[in-house]
Amino acid sequence: MSMPAAPIPSTPPSADEVLLGLGNTVDYEIAWDAPTVSMLLRQHGVRVGDGPVEGAIETAADLLRALLAHVREGSGGEHFIASKAVLLTFAARFRSEITLGGTNVRAALAMRALGRPSTVHLVSTNDDTRRLLPDDVATISSADGDSLDPHVIVQFPAGTTVDASDGPVVAPRPNRVILTNDIPNRELVIAEALGDAVERAHVVMVSGFNSMQEPELLERRMTDVLRHIARRSSDSMCVYEHAAFHVAAFSERVREVVGPHVDIWCCNEEELQDHLGHELDLLDPREVLDAAQQLHRDVGAPSLVVHTRFWALAIGGPAARRRAMLFGGTALAGTRYAHGDAVTPQHLAEAAGWPPQAEGVQFAEAVEALGGDDVTCVASYRVPVSTPTTIGLGDAFVGGVVAALAALPR
Repeated sequence: MSMPAAPIPSTPPSADEVLLGLGNTVDYEIAWDAPTVSMLLRQHGVRVGDGPVEGAIETAADLLRALLAHVREGSGGEHFIASKAVLLTFAARFRSEITLGGTNVRAALAMRALGRPSTVHLVSTNDDTRRLLPDDVATISSADGDSLDPHVIVQFPAGTTVDASDGPVVAPRPNRVILTNDIPNRELVIAEALGDAVERAHVVMVSGFNSMQEPELLERRMTDVLRHIARRSSDSMCVYEHAAFHVAAFSERVREVVGPHVDIWCCNEEELQDHLGHELDLLDPREVLDAAQQLHRDVGAPSLVVHTRFWALAIGGPAARRRAMLFGGTALAGTRYAHGDAVTPQHLAEAAGWPPQAEGVQFAEAVEALGGDDVTCVASYRVPVSTPTTIGLGDAFVGGVVAALAALPR
């Protein structure tokens, strides 16, 4: 499964051609420490049978309950921590690395390995952002001063064991959990310069409503964004990347309002299942196709992309564009899974030789046969790595999608 060669541009690409919004973060990436997690679970009386936590997390015990549920299921997710003191006290228990996040920024950083520059929309800035954001990533910003509201990201490996008060839990697969209390992303102020940047761009990406908490403010921000993306040229494309919403009801509201105004709607398997309200067998072609077609109808965008650990699927739009998006996203996400933030052009070249996952190949063939000319599916790579990076895989995937779109002839 080698990635098709992208067209060679006649002139060097410009950062103006790709615009990535909307909210950026500073991330504290926690070094996984099962004994410390086990100690905290027992100290706070957290039990396997407690189940997941719904809504905002108020206490250290609730934070640990949420984390334990994710480890037990091998699932990823994002949670709003109502008390910043609880969040930072938890983070202080572990060694961590400071990195830059937000779907837009991580996508921009991943795309640099493809030689594709971009412009990102920022909602906050601080010494870490200035120090870590490369000079060749152009920015527009709504921030009117410095602020620091770190996201704490817990990444756990497959097979790790933690001991709750009533017994052990083993993670069936690797994943990551994002813990946040971030005022700039909750408010998501949109810079007026966004509209001018949209006019210059060939591909625009929208993401970041998921941290918002207030219904009235969400409505205002969506209105702002739709006003700006309406200024895109007729031959440009707008991609929306979904996420785990802190307020579950906002997910459907964003779908209703934003979905019909973008060209491509992207989400992962967890977000697809959240929309349906039940789990899917991700290797059942009929079940997945029915679910994806339902979401495609509900979203109202011309194209839908769903990316998972087994495969990536696209429905609607030109077949050549679907194929380019899926190969671009799968290659960049797989390479990040192996190499994290250190992805290089050499790593991407090596990834072209990785074999696809056998179950993904079988699924892709079957779902394309069922879906006909409107469906394209590619298998994920079988990545040869023992200590994978699970942080930012969706961000890297959408970065690969955007880069592939930007490389297509206009």
